[in-house]
Amino acid sequence: MTLTSKELLLIQDNIKMTENTAKFMEGCAEIVTDPQVKSMCQQMAREHRSDIQMLLKHINSATM
Repeated sequence: MTLTSKELLLIQDNIKMTENTAKFMEGCAEIVTDPQVKSMCQQMAREHRSDIQMLLKHINSATM
């Protein structure tokens, strides 16, 4: 499957937004003292990192 340049730009923008959200959640996890909230922030950051990897796979498979 080939991506159009517009689709590629949209995916790249989504990766940037997801990266920013993951960094934000990691920062929150460092600040909070409640163990449950810290765990939830860490989990959300991991999920966003996983989403980034999935998006990168789409880009890589489309450019091959």
